Amino acid sequence: MSWPHHLMNPESLSTLFDSIDELDRLNVFEITLKREGPVLALRADLPRFPERPSKRWPPGANRVQVSIELLGVEGLSLSGFAPVNHGHLEVEPSLPGYAFSFHAQNLALSGRCSGLRIAGVSAYLEA
Repeated sequence: MSWPHHLMNPESLSTLFDSIDELDRLNVFEITLKREGPVLALRADLPRFPERPSKRWPPGANRVQVSIELLGVEGLSLSGFAPVNHGHLEVEPSLPGYAFSFHAQNLALSGRCSGLRIAGVSAYLEA
């Protein structure tokens, strides 16, 4: 089961996409750590544009970006980073909470969290 099925707020994606399957391949732009929680936030492009885009998005937008927050993070491991970070986000139930990992050519990220949610969804025009 792909990571969107483990979200606390899956409606943030299911209202935009006909299916939230096959969204595990991401291009990570930013990784932010917040001590309150602690929270790890990923800002990343999704692999495809939604079938029902928001009317508030710019006309002609062709890329959709999400901010995914992993809550109650512990056992975090982070290695590498590059200007382009295409990889797969995997989330599996692991008592208590979830085990997560993201692997790209130059980036490896893993750990455990108590939950995950979408903190924001936006779109832009990629020329």
